Amino acid sequence: MKYLKYSFLLAAIVSFSSCLKSKTDAAGLMSDKGSVLTAIAEAQYINTDAQNIQAGYTNAVANFNFSKRPNEAVKFFTIFVSQPRETKISGSMTLKVKMTDLLPNDPTGFISAPLPAGAVNVTDIVIPASGASSITLPILYTVNKTLLNPNDIYGATFKIISSSQGAISKLDDSINVVFNGSGFYANFNLSDYEANYNYSNDIVDPVNQFGLHQRTAKRAIEESAPNTLDFFDSYLGVGTQGLIANNFITGARTNLFVPRYVLNASGQVTSIVNASGTAAVTNLALDPTGINKFVYTSNNVRTLNVKYTFTYTSTINGVVTPRTMRVSEDYYYDKDQVLF
Repeated sequence: MKYLKYSFLLAAIVSFSSCLKSKTDAAGLMSDKGSVLTAIAEAQYINTDAQNIQAGYTNAVANFNFSKRPNEAVKFFTIFVSQPRETKISGSMTLKVKMTDLLPNDPTGFISAPLPAGAVNVTDIVIPASGASSITLPILYTVNKTLLNPNDIYGATFKIISSSQGAISKLDDSINVVFNGSGFYANFNLSDYEANYNYSNDIVDPVNQFGLHQRTAKRAIEESAPNTLDFFDSYLGVGTQGLIANNFITGARTNLFVPRYVLNASGQVTSIVNASGTAAVTNLALDPTGINKFVYTSNNVRTLNVKYTFTYTSTINGVVTPRTMRVSEDYYYDKDQVLF
């Protein structure tokens, strides 16, 4: 009888341990080694736009100057590979991509001409092995610009059709790309500057009425006149564009003024203009300690770094108070060229 009792006790312990294991493992999630999943990052961004800035963007843009660098490697989209658990790429992984001209059934509403044959050289994408949980890779294809007309807007759909490893996200496997479409741009197809940028700035007010530290946003730069740059901040509504600062006295956000950048032919910033004509802002001047230059390293590596000062006059506790404020602004080419 004693052995029988021990047998029942042992069976209960084993059964209890089994129950604990199944609950702790959450239907096998802890033992799941994961899988490799490939997607187009711009498609992921568009599909989650309602949860981001709700701008309603539906198309990616390939930004390049039709009049310079006749055979340039141009960034068209970005590959995102997720491999969050144990399963990783074994050796290199090859993706095959198909490019389809958007005309005659153009879903973007921007395309004005068919893409000439041979204008874009689409090749297989080879992604090297990595132990990281994710891999982000900008995809650049060589463009023969001599075949393109700057007066036309072109476009194509890029679709991942096969992968040598893992799976392809069916929700994010293709993207419509407009080649420098008009939209916000004034000089589409003929500008090195016009593109989406990740933007950050710092504003220092010596009397601490206003200030801001490392505000980040997405900004589109427009070449409104030759070597004259304006911007559109995707996080601000129409009519509220400008240099935004926190008012530490009232707690309100304030648009101090609208800066405009003037550059020379080599990209050096030569002056900052008060484009809004705000009376409180005077004596705008570049800070010589700044880089104060636009640098085009490659099609998908572009920067604009500017430092400047200005006199700002406001009334604080009944006293008219002019003082010199300092600003630094930094623009870096955005990997997600999704604009309109």
